[in-house]
Amino acid sequence: MAFAIPEVALQRMIQVGLKNLRGDRPAFDCIFAVYNCDDMKASYGQSYIDGIYNWFTNTKTPVVQAWSFDPTNVPSYSVHLSDESEDESKAAFGDYWGLGEDNEILTGVSTVSLDIGIHADKSKDHVLWMYYILTYIFYKEKMLGRKLGLQLFTFRASDYNKESKYMADNVWSRWIRFRCTVQNYLDGDVLTSPDSMILDLDADNTDTPGDEIVTPIIDDADDDGPTNINTSIIIDEP
Repeated sequence: MAFAIPEVALQRMIQVGLKNLRGDRPAFDCIFAVYNCDDMKASYGQSYIDGIYNWFTNTKTPVVQAWSFDPTNVPSYSVHLSDESEDESKAAFGDYWGLGEDNEILTGVSTVSLDIGIHADKSKDHVLWMYYILTYIFYKEKMLGRKLGLQLFTFRASDYNKESKYMADNVWSRWIRFRCTVQNYLDGDVLTSPDSMILDLDADNTDTPGDEIVTPIIDDADDDGPTNINTSIIIDEP
């Protein structure tokens, strides 16, 4: 992957996780299994889990970038950038990563913090349900996140409602700070190589008549790439 776009990658990871979970009832029951344990059945039980599942599968839950978030359209998840900074401790020497097919490859490593808002009706438990569904997705879809460029990610959550003044009166939000590392790659200088290279060995340093000297010639005149050609010289009697 060349450049990672953390906000878009995280948005897609959550969207895919929600879609996959809607089709996996055993996994959904596992998330909320505590409601069905012996100590909880009297107040909740399997019927309560069934109610959460029915709400989850029949309710649209958009995952949007923060600038397109509509406070009147809940429940929903929002994603926006909190902070991104280049990480000197993880940068390669001179930002040099290695060699590609035609160019040097340069790299830059950044630490990124993203804020995920979980928004729902304040009068119900929807924010609570949506939060634990989301934490499940973080673990379940970890490989997808890595594929999209989100490395070494961790999260922490808070009910601190920092955007309350912009929300409708009936909306409550829980915020998750999602922290990850991203590594971006780009082409550097074009690679150059000689058309041919001949290694000339001094036969005077060979003491034994009949010895064979193998001289490699590297020739890249062929369009298919460099070719190694070995030529042999037999040392005669002086």
